[in-house]
Amino acid sequence: MDNKENQRTKLTKILFKDAMINLLEKKSLYDITVTELCKKAELNRSTFYKYYENVYDVFSYIEQELILVSEECMQKINKVEINSVTKPLYQLLCYIKENTKAYELLLNNHISEEFSQNIMKTPTDFFKNKIKTLNIELGSDTDYIFTYIVSGSLEIIKKWINGNMKETPEHIANLIYKLAANILGFENEL
Repeated sequence: MDNKENQRTKLTKILFKDAMINLLEKKSLYDITVTELCKKAELNRSTFYKYYENVYDVFSYIEQELILVSEECMQKINKVEINSVTKPLYQLLCYIKENTKAYELLLNNHISEEFSQNIMKTPTDFFKNKIKTLNIELGSDTDYIFTYIVSGSLEIIKKWINGNMKETPEHIANLIYKLAANILGFENEL
């Protein structure tokens, strides 16, 4: 019974998520109503209120799901081999490609500035920890350097999404890795 309930819950949340993404393509988050979201998802309001308090909760659920996937990919990094560094980034970019609409809406909209920052938090923490373990000293400019790397990586991903993803996820993962490693001066040490 629990498994069936879990599947039903997952399906319901997917329907609301897809409906929200669909509506966000046409209008602002602030203009979407619960009634409209339920109609688009083909679910009733009581089902909606079983899981969410308002439409912002659905939006937050979408954000958290995408951030969680980003964190899971980065946590898989084996901090020694280059292939193991690019593989989780590659997996993340594959996931982004599969969920293009959601990422495009969240990265290109100014609904939540925190999303862009949160999605890059785990990769930033990884590189900061890596520098500590390698005893590389970046001096007092460390935060500026990481802001530059994270912002640049995010802009590469945005450009890739907005350019209809002509390059492969592997190509973009390798590009981001090479640029970050060159900036940090340890292209051969990761």
